[in-house]
Amino acid sequence: MQIHLLHVNDVHSQLESYMRLGHQLRTLRTSLVHQGDIVLTFDLGDVLDRVRPETEATMGVINVDMMAALGVDGWVFGNNEGLTIPVESWPALTRHANTVVYGTNFRRPNGASDYFSDYHVYEREGIRIGVFGLTPNYTLPYDMLGVVAEDPFERAKAAVQDLRGAGCDVIVCLSHLGRRTDHQLAHEVAHVDVILGGHTHEFMTEPDWVNHTAIFQPGKHARMFGHTTITLDVNNRVIGVSAVPVKVLLETPYDERMEQAYLDHCEVVSETLHRCVATIAEPLPVVYERESAFANLLADVVYDEIPGDLCVMMTGALNASLMPGDVELVHLLGACPTPTRPILVTLTGRELIAVFNQGIQAGTYARHGIGFGFRGGQIGYLVVSGATIDVTVGEGAPTVREIRIGGKRVEEEREYRVVTCEYLWLSPVFAPFRNARDVTYQRPLVREVLLARLQDEGRMERAKMPRYRYHRANVEEVASGGPVIEKGNGRGDG
Repeated sequence: MQIHLLHVNDVHSQLESYMRLGHQLRTLRTSLVHQGDIVLTFDLGDVLDRVRPETEATMGVINVDMMAALGVDGWVFGNNEGLTIPVESWPALTRHANTVVYGTNFRRPNGASDYFSDYHVYEREGIRIGVFGLTPNYTLPYDMLGVVAEDPFERAKAAVQDLRGAGCDVIVCLSHLGRRTDHQLAHEVAHVDVILGGHTHEFMTEPDWVNHTAIFQPGKHARMFGHTTITLDVNNRVIGVSAVPVKVLLETPYDERMEQAYLDHCEVVSETLHRCVATIAEPLPVVYERESAFANLLADVVYDEIPGDLCVMMTGALNASLMPGDVELVHLLGACPTPTRPILVTLTGRELIAVFNQGIQAGTYARHGIGFGFRGGQIGYLVVSGATIDVTVGEGAPTVREIRIGGKRVEEEREYRVVTCEYLWLSPVFAPFRNARDVTYQRPLVREVLLARLQDEGRMERAKMPRYRYHRANVEEVASGGPVIEKGNGRGDG
């Protein structure tokens, strides 16, 4: 007897590829069912991504309706569902999924898992298949959202114990923890036959084996889906597991049911996206190799929203400039696609200087941003609100001369509360941010703050005020991006 597990992970709102994947998966599933085999279909999380305008306009419902149209037997929340979709919208998502939604290590403060299942037993032809699902326990942001994300290993042990007690012949874990953590899970939690993985976007061609557990993850962005086969003997004991990725071909037509689910939302999506959210009298340009008005404005609105000593943002949070006139929601989403949250962290003056010394180097601001929710191109120049930065330029690398906050020079040993975004803290680019202390998450996304405050009085004029001043020998400071104006040669003939 064979059990076929067809599994999808990390679609991230690549909806066209998802519909092609759906056509191929449905065709394969139909063929296997006609052969008389057992088939279960699972989604391993991050089916949605708020970088996609349709996802933003429906708060993920369009993605979940397409998943339901494909037909899945279970779905585990990924971090994009859990951390970017408001908790208030979770009931709608889980209801539209029309399937078992796993959150084995999710709890509300009162201990209830609400709309999530800890585990489920699928009974097929006398075989009992026990399944549970895990998501990363990002404690800080989930605490802010009022959700308890428990230790996935401890919850997995409890789930396996219950499933064994329920007489399951096969136990499968749906994991959005990532390949390395899946290995640790297999080491620490016995009696799991298969871990179907996601989160780390691994293009595996065969399963890893750890402690008699097969681990497999086929890729990302609906470029592949997984086909994992479990073979049982006559006593329903697992005697083999194989897994292969199935490549999604560009010439594959869209799955008709998924396409219809998409089309059903289009009218409301269009109305939502083309809603005018602001009117601006002049362009808001963004430039990645120096400060620019739009990036300054982004830092300003976050600084004004969240109390702190200063705000530091990366220009790469912006993907486009805004033109004068009416700004529609779709324009703002295109300009600021990264669904990152503001955070407050503690850094010393010395650490702040190190951050900006690194940020003004071409090797940093021209670097391509990747992972940790980043949805832009290059990281871009660091921009600031609530502070000014004096930079010395010359033949060598530029260096920070001093930073002033509230007109006072930054003291190296003093600690400052810095408003920034989670990308700068989570990514390994800036070591001082990575090692920041007293981290607290804020509820709105950065772009939601931008949307709410874009038309505040005096916003545009303030954004055009330079925060960087550049100096070199025998040269006065100049405004950001302005010409270098020499003021004499040091011989008094100025």
